[in-house]
Amino acid sequence: GARALDERLAGCSDDISEMYEEIRATHDNTKPLLLYLPGLDGVGISAAQQFDDLSNAFELWRMRVDPVHDRSTFAELTITVSNFIKEVDVEQNRKVIIVGESFGGLLAPSVAMRLESIAGKDDSPVMGLVMVNPATSFDKTNWSTWAPILASLRHIESEEEEGISPSFPTPYSVLGGMALSLTIPDRSQFDSIFKIFSETRTDGLQDVLESMRDGFGILADNLPAKVVEHRVVNWCNVGSQVVSEKRLGSLNVSTLFIGGDEDSMLPTKEEGDRLVQLMPDCTSMTVRDAGHFVLDDRFNLTSAIEEAPFDPFKKKRKEKKYDPITDWEVPSDEDIHEASANRVQPLRDLLSPQFFSTGPDGKRNVGLGKVPTTNGPLLFVANHQLIGLDLGMIIAQLLEERNIAARGLAHPIVFQGGNAFGGGAGPTGPPQRITKRNKEGPVDPTPGDFQTFGAVMVTPKNFYRLMATGQTGLLFPGGVREVFHGKGEAYELFWPEKVDFVRIAARFNATIVPISAVGSADSGTILLDSEELLNLPFLGDRLKNFSESTISARFDQSSSDERFVPPILAPGVPARHYFVFGKPFDTSTVDHGDRAACANLYGDVKSELRRGLDDVLVARGKDPYKDFARRVAVERISGKQAPTFAIEELNT
Repeated sequence: GARALDERLAGCSDDISEMYEEIRATHDNTKPLLLYLPGLDGVGISAAQQFDDLSNAFELWRMRVDPVHDRSTFAELTITVSNFIKEVDVEQNRKVIIVGESFGGLLAPSVAMRLESIAGKDDSPVMGLVMVNPATSFDKTNWSTWAPILASLRHIESEEEEGISPSFPTPYSVLGGMALSLTIPDRSQFDSIFKIFSETRTDGLQDVLESMRDGFGILADNLPAKVVEHRVVNWCNVGSQVVSEKRLGSLNVSTLFIGGDEDSMLPTKEEGDRLVQLMPDCTSMTVRDAGHFVLDDRFNLTSAIEEAPFDPFKKKRKEKKYDPITDWEVPSDEDIHEASANRVQPLRDLLSPQFFSTGPDGKRNVGLGKVPTTNGPLLFVANHQLIGLDLGMIIAQLLEERNIAARGLAHPIVFQGGNAFGGGAGPTGPPQRITKRNKEGPVDPTPGDFQTFGAVMVTPKNFYRLMATGQTGLLFPGGVREVFHGKGEAYELFWPEKVDFVRIAARFNATIVPISAVGSADSGTILLDSEELLNLPFLGDRLKNFSESTISARFDQSSSDERFVPPILAPGVPARHYFVFGKPFDTSTVDHGDRAACANLYGDVKSELRRGLDDVLVARGKDPYKDFARRVAVERISGKQAPTFAIEELNT
């Protein structure tokens, strides 16, 4: 269990040494040593649920300060804890992890600074710091003003109230309790507290008053007004000056910052960002939906420390760099279902997509039954629809209907920011409760849908390696020019003259299947296309600069040649989407070194895709549920997808 370190042990090295010998006999020095420094309560009530786990993993010590009588200064606390750690370092040659919560998070760096100044930056006995919702941001709050005002309410308590148990809660306990209840619990904790009070049965006014007195009296009993005033003035105010920005910026200790994003007592979110940039080696861990008492039963402090950058158990090994081509694995059924249900299905409900496939004889069928499965590489080649929101529907349909994992070759900008599957989604799965970042950016980020479902940056090398390893690729030769097409250019193809993708496909005997996609361009009206935007005064120059600063998707094309400028659209009624998977092309009989043969095949693939576009644009006129309102009404009533035109319309 946790052992308490009383600040009065300062200077009593004989007593401390005796305690070490006792500990050594039971722990045999096999566990890393961890020291917990509490908040203003001086005990660490908020972390009590963590102590059992911490004791199993670490030799846990915690500082305890008498909640009523102690009047130590900030300097005395710093010296006491420093002396304790120095004794550990000298007697046992062991480094210490310091965990400081709230005020303890202000005291912890002060201790580390003192020890570093004594031992030197390279010989500090501190292995790592863990700062939990630290009060290093105390000077950015109004607590230095409000806390003494609350404490002064003790002066209006009557002598009778102070000498006996009062019938009513004191002004200090009521107002102080209300202030804490508004700033400490997060929403989940507040709901739990409210539930407890609402389920508590009371009979009569006397019981109600006694319950109120007992509840509010917790504050007065555990943190009397005089103690609060002393600790705010002499601990927090002084500590904020001691732990200055300059000194934090030179603290050479690996630090883990843990902060709740709903902390209403301190500006913890902003403080995490500040310390990451200020301190030489700081990693920030943000806990979603957590307040100032972040160390409740929903959070595992032991695991967080075990995975901290200072690696207390030396578990981390240099991992092989992830290879997105050969190390990628097909997503689990759970990931597929989650992405499909939460991000693809809403699009399906809105757009009611229809899928068709074509056999080697050129005959179309409903569904993807005619899409070939091969032992070698497979390449889908599609037109890029306006804004490109159909990618998720294509990949999901292939996975669900044919168990084909098509790996999209995506524009570099996707991997710079969006990383989204189906347009606009973030990481795969539900939002993560814990996120980490350091100076370089996110740490161990949750893969986004693009990465989870195998998308790679569209480069000649990546495409070559996909085909060489027998995988399935999804390529949009028209690229940015098609996805941001201009007015009057709906469903036109803007393919490059070079036929490189056919040559690489032929080199590895890949099967090529064109995909003709229709619907997106009919779901909105282009108000200003890319060309018109670039010609606007002032704004045009900014857009041009932005476009030129964007990495081009084509290695043989400069950024200035690729217009990465989305058009301005007026949303319209969502049009039904249609996808025609065309006739497959076997490249095993094509010599990849024969440029003429490759050019002919390139033309054939493009023509088949064009044929699919033309045919479905005509056939959809016979779709009885092409109209959005009628289609949605039928689908809502029946619970099934509305039918479309007869397949014969695509085979005429």
